Amino acid sequence: LATIEGSLEIPNGPIGWYYKMSLYCIECCGAAAIKMMQWAGSRPDMFGETFCSVFSQLQDDTTPHSWQHTEKVLRDAYGEDWKEHFRLDKIIGSGCIAQVYKGVIIEEDGSESPVAVKVMHPNVEKDIDADLDIMRLAVQVVERLPFQWAGNLKWLNFPGIVEELAEMLKIQLDLRTEADHLNRFNENFKDNDLVVFPELIKGYDPTKELLVETFCEGEPIMDFIRTNKEDPKVLHEMCVGAVKAVCNMIFVHNFAHGDIHPGNCLVNKYNQFILLDVGIVVENNKKDHRLISDVLAAFIRKDGRKAGRKMMEDSNARLGENAKESEQFLDIIEDMTLEAHSKGYLMEKLGTYITIICNAAARHHVMLNQAFISTALAVKVQEGIALALDPSIEIWRIAIPVILEGERKHGYIAHHAKEIMGLDRVGTWLRRLVVSSSREEGKER
Repeated sequence: LATIEGSLEIPNGPIGWYYKMSLYCIECCGAAAIKMMQWAGSRPDMFGETFCSVFSQLQDDTTPHSWQHTEKVLRDAYGEDWKEHFRLDKIIGSGCIAQVYKGVIIEEDGSESPVAVKVMHPNVEKDIDADLDIMRLAVQVVERLPFQWAGNLKWLNFPGIVEELAEMLKIQLDLRTEADHLNRFNENFKDNDLVVFPELIKGYDPTKELLVETFCEGEPIMDFIRTNKEDPKVLHEMCVGAVKAVCNMIFVHNFAHGDIHPGNCLVNKYNQFILLDVGIVVENNKKDHRLISDVLAAFIRKDGRKAGRKMMEDSNARLGENAKESEQFLDIIEDMTLEAHSKGYLMEKLGTYITIICNAAARHHVMLNQAFISTALAVKVQEGIALALDPSIEIWRIAIPVILEGERKHGYIAHHAKEIMGLDRVGTWLRRLVVSSSREEGKER
């Protein structure tokens, strides 16, 4: 974890006042609103540099809670004599769920070990429940608007997206879950020399409101990029490693960091990525993971028609009804993929193409799977970091070997081999031939 340094650059005049009021209002709106603005603050390509320089404050510098609350949490966890074992220094980050202190653990021999101590904000669970209730109400109101004013919006599956967000936020309300995530990420990346995660401190078990982990020294990723802008070789190597790490999370591990934004990504003196705040993860059941892998892999392999067909088949199966003008939907997805490849690459401007997919889904009554939306949005945030490191990166060259490894691990590769070689169609043809022959023999008898 790194100390928050520097001052926030807010423009002067009326626009500056507007930004300050907006920041204040977003903080008052609660964790769900802050999470959305954390994402927006990481996308200068969509919202502009000034907007992002202001709202990036929400990534690690929200208003902290009182010292009295922190003391109470420490007493409840480690007893009245906690000060004999801990010394907490200044706050080094405050998010929408918790705030983090840099501190030291005092060993029995008097030696000190630096640690990061994460303490959950008071009443945050009630605030999130209220936020989610408001969102659910808003979705219900929109769905019931008269004269079909919101007719096409239902195909974006807003109720599913809200419930997906609810599940992701609820997971963060128990820091013991984040501790489990840390253990799992450290196991998944134990052989990776470029990506590191904090580790739990033995003897200091996490509680629902408290987490003690190793202190990882580093500078924010955007500061690292600005410092090394004259060294494109270093930035390119870091970008390749970042893309591989994200692809491994999605396609191989099926366990992706769901909250990577510039405030949660540091770089240490060894040019390693330090990924923090792993409370939110994206993990899908086998069926949804198969769908996501198939769709994203099809896009990367320039087969937009197959990607669209997979999304449409999933929607038809869940709804029990067929999409409207399905061939036109497939044409839109195919044209989008071909255009993306002619200009650069789909995954490099995923944000733009998610909008096209959502519009096409609404028009042609394809209800998008919320698991796909969650994964796509996670990638959408991370692509901003990758493109900041190296805008010229060809993501497909890095992604395809990882996708193949994921398909092999999860048993998908045999299915795709059949598709590529046409063996699935041959099998269908043989079965039909056998059935037809049997019928002919029956007639002769």
